Amino acid sequence: MSAGPGLWARLSSTLMLERRETRLLLASATADSFGTGIFTATSVLFFTQVRGFDVTSVGLAISLGSLCAFVFSPRIGKLADRVGAKKSLITLFLIRAVGYALYLLADRYWLFAVLACVVTTADRSSPAINMTVMGRLFEAKERATILGTMYTARNGAVVLGSLAATLPVVTGSTWLYMVGVAINAASFIAAAVVMSRLRVPEPATADNGGKRERAAGPSPLRDPRYLAITVVNGVSMTHNTILSLVLPLWVTQATDAPSWGLTTLLALNGALAMAAQVPVNRRFADFAAALRAPVFGGVAVFVACAAYALSGEVSQGWAALAVLVVAMVAHTAGECLFIASTPLSYELAPKESLAQYLSFYNLGRVGQDLVGPALIVAPLVKHGTPLWLLIGVLVLAAGLVPRAVLGRHHLATAEETAG
Repeated sequence: MSAGPGLWARLSSTLMLERRETRLLLASATADSFGTGIFTATSVLFFTQVRGFDVTSVGLAISLGSLCAFVFSPRIGKLADRVGAKKSLITLFLIRAVGYALYLLADRYWLFAVLACVVTTADRSSPAINMTVMGRLFEAKERATILGTMYTARNGAVVLGSLAATLPVVTGSTWLYMVGVAINAASFIAAAVVMSRLRVPEPATADNGGKRERAAGPSPLRDPRYLAITVVNGVSMTHNTILSLVLPLWVTQATDAPSWGLTTLLALNGALAMAAQVPVNRRFADFAAALRAPVFGGVAVFVACAAYALSGEVSQGWAALAVLVVAMVAHTAGECLFIASTPLSYELAPKESLAQYLSFYNLGRVGQDLVGPALIVAPLVKHGTPLWLLIGVLVLAAGLVPRAVLGRHHLATAEETAG
């Protein structure tokens, strides 16, 4: 009878759920991600079927938004160091709420394109500012746990949001599509309200004009080490492009796997990631261990790419699905391991410029969103095995870079000496 409460107590302690900061961060992330799950599953159908824009025009507006995010998100991070990460994140939540709500009125393409730029910039800037809030609240060892817990919570909320999106997709109801957009907008208001309850310590303000003091030091652009891990982050995010864009086309067009195999694989990825991310993050929590995470992650993604390639060569449906399952297990392992290398982005950043540096680090993901689809999706489906192996080798090589560049960093050597 006591096993249940005892297990929950241990789990709560491990995940730091007894801390108010953890609970508020998780509540904010869950609200944000639930709305995102609904919108992601319905957005293309909403813009094409309800608003009447063609697919090419929608893709162009989204690409333009990604370009704006690439240009402006580092500046938003720099501003967040001056005005405070909490205030900046709440502002971004409110901008997203208003922007998504205005999609309901965007029946002209120019208005849709402008909103896409504003909303996408706020969307892509928010994760780095959210990470900055966590960096202000938690120390290094704790940070690995909260990052893993947040990732798990976000995944679960996105899945629930995607399930909720089934109703408008199945019925094709214009009214239900609009309700989904409205729920997404409201989710950011809820996230902002929850975030307002957090007490986030910030660097001391300067006397003149309230600008925050920043220690003299290189910007991310002038820091070769930070440039290196940012590029690695961008290359590693190829796993996300494969999962969201390549896999649906590959499974249905290039393999003999059964038609329901795609949803099975995506469900497997979600379940494994939710179960594994916290333990993996805790295993690679310190600086020296975080240097090893991308090495293993690169190996795992290479194995996944090789298995994906093999699945296209197998003629039997069940055999193809079995190979795809192996690929997905390796894929998810690589995904979790690359995420576990995130502590590097914190430890190499000056504390007083944390938002600016994390926003720059996040450019790796923004850049992947911008160029990845064009460089990867159609070529992979068209050329198959050779390109799968090439991408696997590139990700594997990228995974070796942090250890090669930072292996003699004083944080790594100090931890290894202490160990």
